Amino acid sequence: MFRTYRREVPQKLAETPEAVVAGKKVYEKRCWYCHGIEGKGDGPAAVTMFPKPRNFTRNEYKVRSTAFGSVPTDEDLFRIITSGIEGTAMPFWSTISETERWQVLYYVKTFNEQFKKDAPPKVIPVGSVPSTPESIQRGQELFKEMKCYECHGEDGRGNGPLTVALQTEWNLPYRARDLSKGWNFKGGNTIEDIYRTISTGFNETPMGSYLEKLSDEDRWHVAHYVKSLAKDMASDVVVKVKLFEGEELPSEPLDENWSNASAVEIPLAGQILVSPRHWAPTIDAIQVRALYNSNEIAFLLEWDDATNRQEEIFRDAVSLQFPTKIPESLKKPYFAMGDSSGSVNLWSWKAYWQEGFGAVVEAPENEQGVVSELNAKGFKNVTVQPPESQNVTGKGIYQKGRWKAVLKRTLNTEDVKGDIQFEIGKLIPVAFAVWDGSNSDVNGQKSVSSWYYVSLEKPVPKTVFVYVLIALIMGASVEMWFIARLRRFPPKLEEQQE
Repeated sequence: MFRTYRREVPQKLAETPEAVVAGKKVYEKRCWYCHGIEGKGDGPAAVTMFPKPRNFTRNEYKVRSTAFGSVPTDEDLFRIITSGIEGTAMPFWSTISETERWQVLYYVKTFNEQFKKDAPPKVIPVGSVPSTPESIQRGQELFKEMKCYECHGEDGRGNGPLTVALQTEWNLPYRARDLSKGWNFKGGNTIEDIYRTISTGFNETPMGSYLEKLSDEDRWHVAHYVKSLAKDMASDVVVKVKLFEGEELPSEPLDENWSNASAVEIPLAGQILVSPRHWAPTIDAIQVRALYNSNEIAFLLEWDDATNRQEEIFRDAVSLQFPTKIPESLKKPYFAMGDSSGSVNLWSWKAYWQEGFGAVVEAPENEQGVVSELNAKGFKNVTVQPPESQNVTGKGIYQKGRWKAVLKRTLNTEDVKGDIQFEIGKLIPVAFAVWDGSNSDVNGQKSVSSWYYVSLEKPVPKTVFVYVLIALIMGASVEMWFIARLRRFPPKLEEQQE
């Protein structure tokens, strides 16, 4: 699902004036629209991107094998052109020939005089040290000693106090990496990639180099700890809703019974289909769990958010979207708030607002929130259901850089025209949306998913277990009969027969 960073580099093409001229043609065909005709990162598409395209006239190069402040090697540039950079708009260019990749990187180097002035940069060697529980423990200690938590947060979710201040107080475009999302590591998420990033740092960002601050062994310890925090995206097309055996479905986000439900991670992206478009979203994934019983269905929605700061208009929020009726065919309403030919049913939770106009505050940790149920036939045709049709309940909680919100409703309601009616065994389309108040998300400016599905698993009949038990008993009885017969009438050997 996500790119793999290449380490191997093919035979290097000679850096000649002819190669640079050929690279200029490649650049002006494929690269200038983002990076600008003069390489300043100011191409026409740059206004729609976060982070912004690289300014080649400055030493902004992040993913390198060289020391902090140094320019990258030619091999570093070739790898990035080939693999792209995760979490950015920089795609992989393995679609063009290797010759063209060498040529274009030689042309890119002409934008920055440092490539000519500096001696060939020294490459920081990356070995390999096996991970052990002791190494991870030592890495956690160093993570605190070196104050990595000030940017990355206590649990590595990118919610450290310095990161929050950079975003909310100083309005600077720096976001510490959420270390729990291994798929989003800019320089790759292998242990060698993490070690390299700790050693080299990222030029022109708060992420400095620890090459001189930590020994080689200690850098490996920190790398192993960071790797232990990172998880892969456990994504699936279907959210399997498990039958809950208890009397009442959990209503609290921290209820232990949620561990009985399978977690599915859903990728999110900024809503860019209609104005106002969201080019710089901060929420890129949401984790979903779901349970049901004979009467109700409940969803636990979790997403990382560096802050829980709110304004009157801009509030943290989450929404579930269903078609008002289970489709009988592949045709579904438009995933972006439905359309004139297909209405959708929305379940919305928002962090509660109780301060004065213009104030900026943090939501309380235990946040009841405001829950509402709506219908939509497009972005400009949204209606809130009347009070008598508001059947969804919910609650949220914010802890250590992560929101957890529960939304719950009966499986079926009296409003069959406006509400989705759940059926066991059916594939029911569902889409997700999340708003980050501290990022000025509001209305159509949000992170969204396309259509996924929920499926209420069919209960296993108790008779199945009875049949299995009977089969086991019969099999054991037959086996014992054969053993008893062999003991009573043992087969004669050939010598005995003679």
